[in-house]
Amino acid sequence: MLTILPVVLLFIIALAVYILRFLPRGTGYAWLLAVLATLLIWGGVLAFHWLEPEAFSVSPWRPFATDLADPIRLRWDAISWPFGFALVSGVLAVLMTAAARLRMNSNPLTWATNLAVAGASIAAVTSDSPLALLLTWVMLDILDLLLIMRLSRVWRYTSRGVMAFVVRTLSSFLLIGGLAVQRSGGSDPLSFENMLPQVSLFVLLSIGLRLGLLPLNTPYAEDFPFQRGLISLIRLAAYAAGLSALAHFPQNGVPADWQPVLYVITVLVSVYGSIRWMTARDDIQGRPFWLLTLSGLAFICVLQGQTAASIAWGVVMVTSGLGLFLFSARIPGLLVFPALGVVALTGLPFTPASSGWAGLILPPYNLGDGLTILVVAVLIVGYLRHMLRPAGNYYELEGWARGIYPVGLFVIALSAWIAAIFGLPGSLTFGPWQPAVTSILLAGGIGLVRFRFLPRGIAGIPVGGWVGRLLKSVGRWLTTFFNLNWFYNFLWLIYRGLRQFVAVLTVIFEGEGGLMWAFVLLALLLTILSTGGFF
Repeated sequence: MLTILPVVLLFIIALAVYILRFLPRGTGYAWLLAVLATLLIWGGVLAFHWLEPEAFSVSPWRPFATDLADPIRLRWDAISWPFGFALVSGVLAVLMTAAARLRMNSNPLTWATNLAVAGASIAAVTSDSPLALLLTWVMLDILDLLLIMRLSRVWRYTSRGVMAFVVRTLSSFLLIGGLAVQRSGGSDPLSFENMLPQVSLFVLLSIGLRLGLLPLNTPYAEDFPFQRGLISLIRLAAYAAGLSALAHFPQNGVPADWQPVLYVITVLVSVYGSIRWMTARDDIQGRPFWLLTLSGLAFICVLQGQTAASIAWGVVMVTSGLGLFLFSARIPGLLVFPALGVVALTGLPFTPASSGWAGLILPPYNLGDGLTILVVAVLIVGYLRHMLRPAGNYYELEGWARGIYPVGLFVIALSAWIAAIFGLPGSLTFGPWQPAVTSILLAGGIGLVRFRFLPRGIAGIPVGGWVGRLLKSVGRWLTTFFNLNWFYNFLWLIYRGLRQFVAVLTVIFEGEGGLMWAFVLLALLLTILSTGGFF
C-alpha cells in the first residue's frame, strides 16, 4: 500500500484544493494546502530510495482463470524512482512558481489539475507490467484531452488535441496487440522480462509512436501559448510515462533486423527536433521539439542496448525543461537556476546527464555518433537562446510572490542533481567526457554563426535574397511534411465524410419512411447472409 500512497494522496489533495476554491478566502488556503502537502509527498518519494516499498499488485482481477491474468503491478525501483522524483519535484515547482502566473489564470482549479496529473503520471512511471502501463497511459490521455477541451476555445488547438489523442490511442492499441500476440503463442502473460521477439517490436513501436518518433508525429507543433505551468507538466508527464516504459525494455530486446532502420530514423528525427527547438520563437513554442529531441536521445540509448543510460536523458528532459518553461519572470540574478539546467544537459562529468553519453556514443564510431553530438550541441544553443530572451519582469510580482518564486525554480534545478546522486549511477563520476566537451565546443561555434553572422548574411550573400527565399521554402516544405499535417487533414476528411454519412442515415430513418427503410435494409442483410455473400 505504501507504493501507491503518493498517487492516492495527490488525488485526495487535488479534490480538497478543488473544494476549497468555493470557500471565502479559499484561494490562499488552497494554494497553501497544495504546496505543503506536495512538499510532504516530495520528502516521502525521496525516502522511497532507501525504504524500497513492496510492489503493489492488483490480483486476482479476473473472475475466471486468475492464474492466466496479465499482471497489474506498480513498483518503485531503480527506473521508476528517478522519473517519479523528477515529476513530484516538477509539480512542487509548478505550484511554488504559480504565484508569478496569477495574472495568467493560475487558480485553484489549475492547481488541482496539476496534482491530478502528477498522481496519474507517477502511477504511469511506477508501472511494472505492460497492462498497468496501458491503463495508466489511457488515464493520462483522457486527462490531456479533457484539459484541452476545457481550456481551449480555438479550433486549431482543439483539433490538435483530438489528433494527439488519436495517435496515442493507436499507440495503446499497438501495446494491446503485443499483449495478444504474447498470449496467442501459449506463453505466460506479458511482462517486461519475458517478451517474445515479435512482441518486443509491438511494444517498441507503441512507445515510439507515443513519443512522436516512429513515425514522426508532432500534433502539438504549435503549442498552447497559455497555462505555462499546467500544460508543461502534462506534456512532460506524458513523455515521462513513455520513457519510463522504454527504460524497462530488455537490454537486447530490439530485433536485430530492425535496429539499423530504427536507429537511422531516430537520429534524423532528433536532428530535426533540435533544429526546430533552436529556431523556435520562444521556449513554449519550442516545447514540443524539446520533448521530441530528448525522447530521441533516450530511444537511441535503448536501440543500442543501453537502457539504463536512457533514464538520464528522461530526467534531464523533465527537470531542465521545467526549469526553463517556468522561468517566466526574469532578472539577471535568477539566471543561475536555468543555468543549472543547461549544465545538466551538457553531460559533463559529475553532471546529471553524464551517464547518458555512455548510451549514445559506442565504438565503433560512425556518422550517427557525430550527428548525435551535434543534436546535443544544438539543444544547448537553443536552451541558452530561450533562457536569455526577454520575458516578464520579476519586480512586478507581489512581495510574497517574489519570495516563493525563486524557491520553486531552485527546487526543480536541485532535483536533477538529487536524482543523479541517488538514482543515476555513473552520472556523478568522471565518465565519458570527450562527447560532452565536443558538444560544448560545437555549441559555441553554432552560437557564433547563429547570432553573429546569420543576421547580416553568410559569406556576403544576403539572407533576404533568393538564397534566403529558397531556404525558407524548403524549410516550410520540410516542416509541413514532418508535422504530418497532411496526414491529420486526411484523417479529418475521413471523419467529416463519416459524419455526413451518419447525418444522411439519421435523416432517412427519422423520416416518415424510416421504418420501411429499416425493413428493406434488414431484408437485404438477411439475403446476403443466407447466400454467403460475405464469403
